[in-house]
Amino acid sequence: MLAGCDIDPPLDESRSSSATPPPPEDSELVAAVVAALARAQAVLAAATGAVPSLDARLAPVAAAHVEHLDVLAGAVPEAELPTPAPASVPARPRDALTAVRRSEQRLLREVRAGSLTAASGDLARVLASIAASTSQHSAALAEVTP
Repeated sequence: MLAGCDIDPPLDESRSSSATPPPPEDSELVAAVVAALARAQAVLAAATGAVPSLDARLAPVAAAHVEHLDVLAGAVPEAELPTPAPASVPARPRDALTAVRRSEQRLLREVRAGSLTAASGDLARVLASIAASTSQHSAALAEVTP
């Protein structure tokens, strides 16, 4: 589990240990962010499929997305995880990385917007943490071009 990426706040003496789902008005928001994460994962998978040499560079981003999906899917366990259409990514390293960076920027915009509109403070905190992670990975991807 990633530090800071948990729907429930730390337990204190007055709280039970059961997880609390986000308010009903946040269910659509969680579904939208989960769909955005699934789309970003599809782009990462397409990039490593098209340019296998990018696998090591993109692995930390993919691992973060898996962790974030686990956290969000756990908040709405009755919801089905979306299966996005396969992404198409160019087979040239620079172009594949450009596609990944664009995908990560789209994800970042969606997660940031969600952190501002979430009714639940806990969900807003989690989305802000996901946005920070996505921003850091985007910056790292932009640093060096193959």
